[in-house]
Amino acid sequence: MDEYLSKLDELGFSLMVYEGGSVIFKSGSKGVRPHLEAIGTLGTRLKGTIMVDKIVGRAAALLILYSEAAEIHAGVVSRGGREVLEGAGIPLFYREEAEHIKMVDGKIYCPFEAMVQGINDPDQAYHAIVDKMDSLRKGK
Repeated sequence: MDEYLSKLDELGFSLMVYEGGSVIFKSGSKGVRPHLEAIGTLGTRLKGTIMVDKIVGRAAALLILYSEAAEIHAGVVSRGGREVLEGAGIPLFYREEAEHIKMVDGKIYCPFEAMVQGINDPDQAYHAIVDKMDSLRKGK
C-alpha cells in the first residue's frame, strides 16, 4: 500500500508535494489547477520533490516535468501521462491506469488532456495551459 496516496486520500487533497519528508504544498483544487498553484507558489523549489496526485493525465504529467519533480505517486494515471513520465525517467507509482482522463460525466475528454496531445515539450505545455486558463477566466 502506498503511504503517500493513503495520506492524500485521508486528508482529502488532490495534490500534495513533499520535500525532505515534509509536506510543502497541498491543494484540493481540481484538474491541472493544483499544479499551476504549486508552480506559482514554489517555482524552482519543486525541483527534486515528491508529488502525490489524485489524477495524472498527460497535461499534469507535462506540468510535473516542467516542475522537475523527482518522483510521482498517482491514484489514477492516464496511458499518456504514464508514457510522458516513464519516457522522462521519472519514477511513477500508481493504483490504476486509464486510457484517457475524462470529465466527471465520463463522456467528454478533459480539455487539457486533449489540448496537449501534440505537445511534448514541458515548457511549451506549461505556457499553453496557462494561456488556456487565462482565456477561461476572462470568458467567465
